[in-house]
Amino acid sequence: MSDEGTGSRKHRKSIQEYLDQAAKLEEQGLFRKAVGELEKALRRTADKSPIYKRLADLYQGQRRLDDAVAALRKAIRADREDVQAREMLLETLLELSRFDDAIKESKELLRVSPRSLSAREVLSSAYLQKGTLEKALQVTNELISMDPTSPVNHFRKAWLYQQKGDVGNAIHEFTRVLEMHPDTEMARYAQQAIDTLDSFQLRHIVMLAVEDYIFRAKLIRDPEAAALERGYYLSYSGMAALKQIQFDELPEVYAEWKQRYYH
Repeated sequence: MSDEGTGSRKHRKSIQEYLDQAAKLEEQGLFRKAVGELEKALRRTADKSPIYKRLADLYQGQRRLDDAVAALRKAIRADREDVQAREMLLETLLELSRFDDAIKESKELLRVSPRSLSAREVLSSAYLQKGTLEKALQVTNELISMDPTSPVNHFRKAWLYQQKGDVGNAIHEFTRVLEMHPDTEMARYAQQAIDTLDSFQLRHIVMLAVEDYIFRAKLIRDPEAAALERGYYLSYSGMAALKQIQFDELPEVYAEWKQRYYH
């Protein structure tokens, strides 16, 4: 075997030794010494991106997020095609609430990896935080198109509709979550959201019926059609609750609802 091959193996082992030593020092709480070992590894290898990512992990563990961002940017400069480094950068920028930077870097990742789900997830979250709900919805629709079996994306879409005040579509999407994964914690949150939206609408329907006798008459005759005509969209359980209300005895019903929801 050639000396060149042996030397190459020794060189690779030397870099791994630095990484292993950095990990041991981190476990011992010797943060600065761990960083020093990684900096030595950086000086001894041309493949710097993995080392910078390890350095970013170290900084994140110490909650030095700005330093982690700097290390990840160096990793990306060392390897423009490093998707993992770009994804790590996106998550760190979100954690720092640097939403404009997160949007910019998400678009950069999409240029490198056009089908990246991670880039779209961060884009949706960043747009939501900036209040640009239509853009957030557009990106979320792309996520659903690419991964239609994910209840997370439908939950995200429902939340965005709820933020927009689009109750009907919010309930529709929350219901999709329940249908897709009924026995999960996410489903429980979805059910709570549906119950809240139903209660909000039922209160408004009752209060409006007190003031509008024509609406009240329509509710007595056909509560579902009357509610839909006024733009209310209830879930199945919400509609069942609406049909139980005795609108011909409204003053008593209204007093009961006020006591239940306002005290």
